[in-house]
Amino acid sequence: MIKNEFMDPLSKAQKIKLYSTYWLGYILLFSLIQGMPDNDFSSALTNELFSIVPRIIFVLVVVELLIPQLAFRKKTVQFIAVYVALIVVFAFVQRLIDNYLIISYVMKHWMPEPLFSIPVMLYNILKLQFVATIPGVLKLFTHFAEQKNKLQQILAEKLQAELFSLRSQLQPHFLFNVLNSLYLKILDKSDDSAEIVLKISNLLRFSIYDVNRKSISLEEEIVSLKNYIDLQQLRFDNRLDMSLSVHGAVNGYHIEPFLILPFVENSYKYCLNDALSSAWITIAVSTNSGWLTVKIENSLPEDLPSEEEKDMAYCGVGIANVQRRLELLYPDEHQLTIKNNESSFFVSLKLKMNHVA
Repeated sequence: MIKNEFMDPLSKAQKIKLYSTYWLGYILLFSLIQGMPDNDFSSALTNELFSIVPRIIFVLVVVELLIPQLAFRKKTVQFIAVYVALIVVFAFVQRLIDNYLIISYVMKHWMPEPLFSIPVMLYNILKLQFVATIPGVLKLFTHFAEQKNKLQQILAEKLQAELFSLRSQLQPHFLFNVLNSLYLKILDKSDDSAEIVLKISNLLRFSIYDVNRKSISLEEEIVSLKNYIDLQQLRFDNRLDMSLSVHGAVNGYHIEPFLILPFVENSYKYCLNDALSSAWITIAVSTNSGWLTVKIENSLPEDLPSEEEKDMAYCGVGIANVQRRLELLYPDEHQLTIKNNESSFFVSLKLKMNHVA
């Protein structure tokens, strides 16, 4: 159960390799340090080899058992208590090895110290602490790095799921309005029906396939925008004054699909009112230094009675959808301004584009 809850990112082979390298380096380092005063590196090496077994056991117990079972579970008090007890026990074991093995057979010129000598016990404790620090810190670091990666993966999956949900909502909402345009033309037996079907075909391809891509070129977004405008202009005949301008380079830049169309679609909703004979929409798209700026303004029908109703009408499914996607995909790289003026609605969107060579 513990193994499943805290999966170790390192395999057994990787652990063996790391521990072997670590202990080899430790033995060589302390053999050099102890052998320098008397220039007796052979005895110092033998001393370290005799002493290494309890130290290896201590480190393995702390790193592979104590830390996963207590430290990872945030049982700090229990961890400290068990760790202190372990280090005292292993320091005493080291004293037994020193007095009855090393001094008797290896370092014979050493003077034996009392078994319970406080300074010597403290020295052994410090040495055990030293050998356990590097593996322990590495264990904690790899664990927290793994937990951070898992959290980022969960958040990324959650983000993708939300984006997929938003895009799924967007398709039927947009397609419903487009097909409704075709339905009205067919009822009128218009000669423009064939052209509308072709425009709808292009928009369907965009809304079904391209909307689920991670990003599309700005050029593709603008082409789809023009198709949509052409479709709506066929629907409105000459009743709507429509102005679209594009300035700046559009090639080589990518954005999230379906960011501009919902705002344009929303503008057209106000022009459906037959009482509004002088309806107008202006759209200005520009690029500068990797930033995209889109400004959309449309006239308001005279019979829209209150500020509250204007706000409710404006913040429809498409707009709320785009706002949420902007928050998710461009958290610090977009500015969205929506102004409810006396005679018009104004939207300004500025966002950082991805440059694709």
